[in-house]
Amino acid sequence: MDTAITMSVREETGAAQRGSTTISNRTVERIAARALTEVEHIGGTAGRMLGVAVTGEQAERSARVTAKVSDGATAALDVRLSVVYPRSVAHTTEDARAHLQRRVADFTGLAVTRVDITVTALHTPGSPTRRVQ
Repeated sequence: MDTAITMSVREETGAAQRGSTTISNRTVERIAARALTEVEHIGGTAGRMLGVAVTGEQAERSARVTAKVSDGATAALDVRLSVVYPRSVAHTTEDARAHLQRRVADFTGLAVTRVDITVTALHTPGSPTRRVQ
């Protein structure tokens, strides 16, 4: 009694045949904003109208990030955040910039080519939010 065994060979498909993954600007913005919560001495940003803070300092909120994904391979970030006083603004923003480049690349595979950071406020740790009554 001969038994014939048939083996099926699975064809390997190339990357071009499988399709592509597109990462939206909004996805990169959310990943970057979340990554900034991992950096010490950084807080959120106050809402502004005509250059004047209108909602008060909100250090506990996350920073605001705007992203622009180009060619599906690179991203440029525009970040608005606050820094804890008396920390060095230059050192804190450089830490944030390096962390963003690393974490966004880790999560998305995109190379972060530019990170523009605007510091909107300096705040003291644990300072209460002032309100006009």
